[in-house]
Amino acid sequence: MKTMIRCLISALALAGAIAHAEPLKPAQHTDFPRYTYALTWQPGFCATGAGCLPEQSNEVLIGLHGLWASEPQSLIDQKVPVQQWWAKGCAFFPHIHAVPALPPQTQQELKQVMPQLQDDLQLHEYVKHAQCFGFPAAQFFETAMTMRQAVVDSKFGDYLLEQAGQTRTRKALEDAFSQSFGTDQRRSLQLQCGKDKQGRNVLTQFWFTLKADQLASFPAKESFVDTPDGEYEDSCAQPFILQAW
Repeated sequence: MKTMIRCLISALALAGAIAHAEPLKPAQHTDFPRYTYALTWQPGFCATGAGCLPEQSNEVLIGLHGLWASEPQSLIDQKVPVQQWWAKGCAFFPHIHAVPALPPQTQQELKQVMPQLQDDLQLHEYVKHAQCFGFPAAQFFETAMTMRQAVVDSKFGDYLLEQAGQTRTRKALEDAFSQSFGTDQRRSLQLQCGKDKQGRNVLTQFWFTLKADQLASFPAKESFVDTPDGEYEDSCAQPFILQAW
């Protein structure tokens, strides 16, 4: 009973934090319609490519990758292909390659939930996806972490955590996503898969496409929107493993 009460208090506190937190808004280049919110399936992410650093936390299954604004209209008007925007991001605008100033607690929380890579992912996310929009660094990352916790605490998060070690299909995750959040925008969800050292197909990431003007309501159903055809990326056509640590 005490555990249930603590969980309820935690959920209410999270809901209150989301409801009363100052909404994240760009200070410049505000003419974009969507965000891509990227989370990692941490064991699979760290099992592919160059992997994660030895100090990677093995306590988190659902990790944070980033929050990415879609192409600003000003670049669309200049005929910049969307693929170039996703490749270069803030490099299209004046910016500096600088480490964001963050409170120590925020730094420590990010270290727990973000993949720890040879190239600093936190720095990469800020330089490529945040600073040219004038997002305050602390608010940007704290918003992304609050959104992550909302997913972890959702029915969809429960479903994913229950699948650790199991093989599933894209449709299974899409069905769980749609049912959990009550949305018919099924193409809002994009999955990323890769090969681990044994050559197995593993889930590495899952992304949500969100309406820019509904970011503060995430994960309410009105925040989701189908990913446009030209931006839809999904590499999980074959069944995949949701690896456990």
